[in-house]
Amino acid sequence: MNPFRGFGRRHVLIALGFSLVVQLAHVTYSLIGKDELKIGHLALWTAMLVIISLVGLASAVAADNLLGERASTARRLLVSLTAASLLATAWGELLLTVWPEIADKEHLLYVGTWHRLASHFATAAGWAMLLIGLYTMLQASRRATERLHAAQLSAIAAERHMVEADLRAMQARVEPGLLFAALQAVDQAYARNVDEGERALDALIAFLRAALPADASGNSTVAAEVELVRAYLALVELVSASRLKLDVAVEAPAQARAMPAMLLLPLVRWVLGGAAQASLSMDARVRAERLEVTLHSDASQIGEKQDISGLQDRLARLFAGRALLEASPGPDGRGARLEIPLFA
Repeated sequence: MNPFRGFGRRHVLIALGFSLVVQLAHVTYSLIGKDELKIGHLALWTAMLVIISLVGLASAVAADNLLGERASTARRLLVSLTAASLLATAWGELLLTVWPEIADKEHLLYVGTWHRLASHFATAAGWAMLLIGLYTMLQASRRATERLHAAQLSAIAAERHMVEADLRAMQARVEPGLLFAALQAVDQAYARNVDEGERALDALIAFLRAALPADASGNSTVAAEVELVRAYLALVELVSASRLKLDVAVEAPAQARAMPAMLLLPLVRWVLGGAAQASLSMDARVRAERLEVTLHSDASQIGEKQDISGLQDRLARLFAGRALLEASPGPDGRGARLEIPLFA
């Protein structure tokens, strides 16, 4: 396992920002005290502070990766502070060996080696506590945001699964009244003629195959939903005297696009309105990362009344207001336009 996994550009930017703020405070203090500013020394101390900050952040990342969530925040903070302070002290001692000018001044400030080491460790611990403490709070806030986002996604997924479970239960029923009527129509067709009976049975089998859920998620494709509409209209014609003509125009990019199952059929039934004879046109296309489906029927006499409020509720739950359904009944027939975001 890489202990520095996740250490990257963000941590470098935090170290740079922290170091610049600290050095700005030092410059302000020097100007107030009217001390001479040496650009070379200022740049060198800034670089040293950046390295110390990077060491501190790297220690915090390593503590998170090695100890993980099983360790408390206080324990991870203590481990990273100790490691950062020791490494920063070692870095300071290394500089003293290669920078004689600083080493001479340092010897005047301390009574001995251990005094110097303790002072350097305390100073490093102070800076590390400030920087790592700030970083720990930022990490805690980020983790809390990620957990909240994950919980929200889980809630949305659970609600969607509930909606699709209701859909699969509805598909399992497959309109029992229509099925019984279809079975009776098949028997009557066989009684009249074997060929006619086989055609009727083929129509029933085609509808059942199209109506069964394609996968456990309840998703389908535009082509599969259009095929379901075709099979449904053929079955309706089988069990009644209806004469329904379907004209479909689906653009090639839209055919394989995923969409929720049993979404077109309720809309088709509403557009037809139970009319015995009607022509239905259906267009499907992809526009600006959205699937657009347009339906229109020339049915002038509306038989059974269909309600699409349930379909609107389902769209609202599936797409959280990002779907559009426009339905317009009129004297010359009914029209509807459906827009949904593209499924993955």
